Amino acid sequence: MPSPTHSDDEFTSCANCGKLVNLSEYHPTVVVRHSVTANQTENVTLHFCSEDCLDEWTGPFP
Repeated sequence: MPSPTHSDDEFTSCANCGKLVNLSEYHPTVVVRHSVTANQTENVTLHFCSEDCLDEWTGPFP
Protein backbone atom coordinates (compact mmCIF):
# COMPACT_ATOMS: atom_id res chain seq x y z
CA MET A 1 0.00 0.00 0.00
CA PRO A 2 1.51 3.38 -0.94
CA SER A 3 2.35 5.76 1.88
CA PRO A 4 0.23 8.91 2.12
CA THR A 5 1.81 11.99 0.60
CA HIS A 6 1.91 15.35 2.31
CA SER A 7 0.20 18.32 0.77
CA ASP A 8 2.39 21.30 -0.12
CA ASP A 9 0.15 23.32 2.21
CA GLU A 10 1.67 21.53 5.23
CA PHE A 11 5.15 22.91 4.56
CA THR A 12 6.65 26.31 3.80
CA SER A 13 10.16 27.68 3.53
CA CYS A 14 11.94 29.37 6.42
CA ALA A 15 11.97 33.13 5.76
CA ASN A 16 15.65 33.26 6.72
CA CYS A 17 17.44 30.13 5.47
CA GLY A 18 14.91 28.49 3.13
CA LYS A 19 14.76 25.17 5.04
CA LEU A 20 11.34 23.46 4.94
CA VAL A 21 9.12 24.17 7.96
CA ASN A 22 6.32 21.76 8.92
CA LEU A 23 3.32 24.00 9.61
CA SER A 24 1.71 21.42 11.90
CA GLU A 25 4.68 21.56 14.32
CA TYR A 26 5.67 24.44 16.61
CA HIS A 27 7.92 27.02 14.97
CA PRO A 28 8.51 30.76 15.46
CA THR A 29 6.50 33.16 13.30
CA VAL A 30 6.39 36.90 12.69
CA VAL A 31 3.42 38.78 11.24
CA VAL A 32 4.48 41.67 9.00
CA ARG A 33 1.95 44.33 8.02
CA HIS A 34 2.56 46.31 4.85
CA SER A 35 0.57 48.69 2.66
CA VAL A 36 -1.07 47.29 -0.44
CA THR A 37 -2.81 50.50 -1.49
CA ALA A 38 -3.39 53.85 0.20
CA ASN A 39 -6.35 52.43 2.14
CA GLN A 40 -5.42 48.76 2.50
CA THR A 41 -2.87 46.86 4.50
CA GLU A 42 -2.01 43.20 4.26
CA ASN A 43 -0.66 40.90 6.96
CA VAL A 44 1.92 38.35 5.88
CA THR A 45 3.02 35.58 8.26
CA LEU A 46 6.69 34.68 8.02
CA HIS A 47 7.69 31.23 9.27
CA PHE A 48 11.09 30.33 10.73
CA CYS A 49 12.61 26.87 11.25
CA SER A 50 14.20 27.80 14.60
CA GLU A 51 14.64 30.56 17.16
CA ASP A 52 18.21 30.97 15.85
CA CYS A 53 16.94 31.73 12.33
CA LEU A 54 14.43 34.20 13.76
CA ASP A 55 17.23 35.92 15.73
CA GLU A 56 19.45 36.02 12.66
CA TRP A 57 16.64 37.57 10.60
CA THR A 58 15.55 40.17 13.20
CA GLY A 59 18.57 40.58 15.39
CA PRO A 60 18.24 39.55 19.05
CA PHE A 61 15.30 40.94 20.97
CA PRO A 62 16.34 42.98 24.02
